[in-house]
Amino acid sequence: MSKLSKQLLALVLALAMLLSLAACGGGNNSSAPADGEGKAEQTGEATQSAEGEAEPQAEGEARANMVYATSTFGQKFSTFFATTAYDMEVVDLTTGSLLAADRGGAIVEKGIEGESREYNGTDYTYYGMGDVEIVQNDDGTVDYNLTMRDDIKFSDGEPATIDDVIFSVYVLCDPTYDGSSTIYALPIEGMEAYRGGMESRGNAIFAAGPDGYTANDGYTEEQYNAFWDFYNNNSGAALAQEIVDYCIANGYNAAGDSVAACAANWGFEGLADDATTQDFWDAIVAAYPSEEEAEATESAGSTRLQLTIAALGADYETGISTGESAANISGIQKTGDYSMTVHMTQFNAKAIYDMGFPIAPLHYYGDPAAYDYDNNQFGFTKGDLSGVKSKNTQPLGCGPYVFDGYANGVVTLSANPYYFQGEPAVKTILMQESVDSDYVPGIVQGGFDLAVPSINDETVKAIQDANGNGELVGDAITTYLIDYRGYGYLGINADLVNVNGEPGSDASKALRKGFMTLFSVYRDTVINSYYGDRAAVIQYPISNTSWAAPQPADEGYQTAYSVDVDGNQIYDPSMNEEQRYEAAKAAAIGYFKAAGFTYDEAAGKFTDVTQTYEVMIPGQGQQDHPAYGVAVAASEVLDSLGIKLQVNDVGTSVWNNALESNTAMMWAAAWQATADPDMTQVYSSANAHGNGTNSNHYSVDDAELDQLIVDGLSKSDLEFRKSVYKNAMEIIMDWGVELPLYQRKDCTVVSTARVNVDTMPKDMTPYWGWYAEIQSMELQ
Repeated sequence: MSKLSKQLLALVLALAMLLSLAACGGGNNSSAPADGEGKAEQTGEATQSAEGEAEPQAEGEARANMVYATSTFGQKFSTFFATTAYDMEVVDLTTGSLLAADRGGAIVEKGIEGESREYNGTDYTYYGMGDVEIVQNDDGTVDYNLTMRDDIKFSDGEPATIDDVIFSVYVLCDPTYDGSSTIYALPIEGMEAYRGGMESRGNAIFAAGPDGYTANDGYTEEQYNAFWDFYNNNSGAALAQEIVDYCIANGYNAAGDSVAACAANWGFEGLADDATTQDFWDAIVAAYPSEEEAEATESAGSTRLQLTIAALGADYETGISTGESAANISGIQKTGDYSMTVHMTQFNAKAIYDMGFPIAPLHYYGDPAAYDYDNNQFGFTKGDLSGVKSKNTQPLGCGPYVFDGYANGVVTLSANPYYFQGEPAVKTILMQESVDSDYVPGIVQGGFDLAVPSINDETVKAIQDANGNGELVGDAITTYLIDYRGYGYLGINADLVNVNGEPGSDASKALRKGFMTLFSVYRDTVINSYYGDRAAVIQYPISNTSWAAPQPADEGYQTAYSVDVDGNQIYDPSMNEEQRYEAAKAAAIGYFKAAGFTYDEAAGKFTDVTQTYEVMIPGQGQQDHPAYGVAVAASEVLDSLGIKLQVNDVGTSVWNNALESNTAMMWAAAWQATADPDMTQVYSSANAHGNGTNSNHYSVDDAELDQLIVDGLSKSDLEFRKSVYKNAMEIIMDWGVELPLYQRKDCTVVSTARVNVDTMPKDMTPYWGWYAEIQSMELQ
């Protein structure tokens, strides 16, 4: 699988943790239209046991059990250590967090009393378990003043206080913590001093190297040898096994569950049918100059070091002293029974998302006798998280549901009577493992009530057939289409598509905008034909799910590449499709003239364009990609103008290698979005021309854009940041290096007969899913 795909996987995992700690599913979010809405009455017809067998419901008895179809659990249901999206859903429903997020993913600062925000033309009021006040100090430091509700109880009836939050923070910041959270990377005062001077035994052995044991107090020669024996001989196979497990869990196994089949889906074809994970690892290593590069590029999430430590157990996870270490994190300051302050040495706009700390019960995950804030004791022995990890399979929290158990592929949750917004009406949720292809049939047949299937032609047809009306909403199934947290685009490398080797010149920008103008006009027709209702064309290089995305009602909002070289509108509302095509062609001619090409008016062609341009579409040679039709349509017009654009439909590996080596002139791809719209990785000149993270494949090198990216991270005010990012996006478009293509849709499907659809959340988003208002959801 490509390095880009790995980057996206990392984003997925980071987002999953974000949602667990701060967003809609954390068991602490609620919203309602500002004018309020009533609830429908609850009726029902069937229940299901924890073993997954349907049980009859007494006639007239209200349904209280709901069956949710999901995928294979990793069985780490801890707020601290869950990694898979499916485990994280369990965490979301059972654990509370200090801060809530709205439908755009932005943090709600006044959750205790409620905060009203507009979304899609409706004002919603959001509630949460806490408030946050951000104070930027004159010396450049910043304080996050956090306050939690004083009436929170855990599902066992024990009251929650800020000590539970502080305990949670110290778990996440322990020197041996190896979960998904990266709170410890924030510039919190005293963090480095606290984490320094200690590391896990496994990390210490790895740092010592494989050349031979040297006597020390941290580990024995036997431990040293056991570590390197596994690392050298088994860790590669363990990494390959994780890839296989990932493919199976995420449905990338249409050809089967064998190692060879999963390897092929990961981009390594040709393995024998009886290949082992060691064979898979050997194939991976053979494709790279070194094992280190192979691991960094192909990992499904874990490093060989992490897999070695996990395989060898607690002795290698335990911290050992390597020098001096502070007794506390000076920037984590308790200010009251229900309040605390996080003091950071510098402002970081993205830090707000990390302030939604879990409210995890100290009395359950830790040891109350070992907690004494004033004496630097925080509920566990520093460097030893074994007690916390021992609860990975049996979570407890203050979310809307109580974890009852996992058995036979089913997680059973029961309504929490102490939930701060009231005990949910759905008394039991059965989260049943299944496969994506069975989700919709399971709802039709009565085995499932709700699911989140992959939406494709087969899924759409199955829903339409079940409803009998050719629609996605009917008597059998109600479908909710939700914008995916990312978008597809066409990109141009300015270093390779320019005039006279000057990527930032006006002539070079005009050249690229000529291509983009033609690409742009064919988006509506092609994207609608490819996706139908499953995607929509977008106009700015940002996911519509982001709070920073420009909206049609905003001043200055316009269609991408819809003005000509003189700044005039290319289209008017009266134009039909063919007239729009001709208008785009005329505008493109104007841009190419501005680029310096010679146009023969009589022949209707440019006479001096000798270069052949290329656009790479990763359609696997099957022409199966939403951008393929756009590129072909534009290439035909360009050919008529005397400009050659070669459309190459290539495999993923060829496409990825071209991107990583910055040799792709033009290409189609998709970005995955996180809640914060920081543009540094993708558009900063520090990451262009193969420098930095080598992730600015557009080769945009613009000082004004760089400054806007910095400015966008300088303040906490969302309206200020939104304005800054709008200006930044206009510069990106002016460079003519990116054309937003489409915003794909995800979907949630429910049984119309068994779920009261009037109680489902309105205006669902990736940050406000089906269980965002679970306390109000009802069955019938």
